[in-house]
Amino acid sequence: MTLHPQSRALLEAMGEGADDVEMTLEVVRALRSDAREAALAGPRIGLDHVVDVDADGVPCRLYRPRQGAPVALYVHGGGWVLHDLETHDAFCRHLAHQTGWALLAVDYRRAPEHPYPAPLDDVQTAGAWLREHDRGHRVDASFMPAIGDSSGANLVAGLCVRDAGAVDAQVLLYPPVDRRAELPTGLGTAALDGPTMDWFWDAYAPGDLADLPDVSPARATDLSGQPPAYVVTAEHDVLRDQGEEHAARLAEAGVDVLAHRALGMVHSFWRQPALFDASRSTVTVVGALLDAHRSRRR
Repeated sequence: MTLHPQSRALLEAMGEGADDVEMTLEVVRALRSDAREAALAGPRIGLDHVVDVDADGVPCRLYRPRQGAPVALYVHGGGWVLHDLETHDAFCRHLAHQTGWALLAVDYRRAPEHPYPAPLDDVQTAGAWLREHDRGHRVDASFMPAIGDSSGANLVAGLCVRDAGAVDAQVLLYPPVDRRAELPTGLGTAALDGPTMDWFWDAYAPGDLADLPDVSPARATDLSGQPPAYVVTAEHDVLRDQGEEHAARLAEAGVDVLAHRALGMVHSFWRQPALFDASRSTVTVVGALLDAHRSRRR
């Protein structure tokens, strides 16, 4: 396995090989502040309409590239503890602009202050709100997929296990789907390593909560009836194997599923189109695939 030069450059910029930082609540709060400050300083694409909305008590941001656009639910990553609307704002604008799909980005409550089920409840509430209020915002939720990256993908997959009819398709970018899965050795990087992932899991769903099927969707006893899925994994990512195993189990259950491994990539590549060719290509695939699924449903 060889790192893509763009992955190598990212890891070098992140300080690959530097001393590990122990995750604590204080460190998390500092990381939240730093990530938000960096995001606010970056460039942003203009769209037809961007507005913050209250989705039955859940703060969200609607990105509309044009009136009447189909709309998807977007659930950001960050280990259930990091990131917010601002850190993903530039990427959501890029995604809406490139695909033509409107997005409702969910600012769900974050662990460890708000562990399971709070983040998942917020995503479910936002999705139900979007079904009811799409016309008022001049978007079309008659076919409503959900897109999630990393822990956001876990929340999307968890929502589909909790209520298979909540969304009409699921796009899962390097999803953590099994708390009890053994993380492969040799795949941890500065983008994400095993101890950090363990800390994230414990912050979100400590103890026996990890065994609930909407927390660890890969452990659900019955995956039949799930909405169509597109699962993307990164070759150099500790979450790679469990994501691919989840895709295989979905297929075995009769779900329409497409999966691909992004060769040479590391965790987080999807939301960094300025750095990764693979991000831009995957965005194109996601848009085309959602268009195809929507056309078949009409």
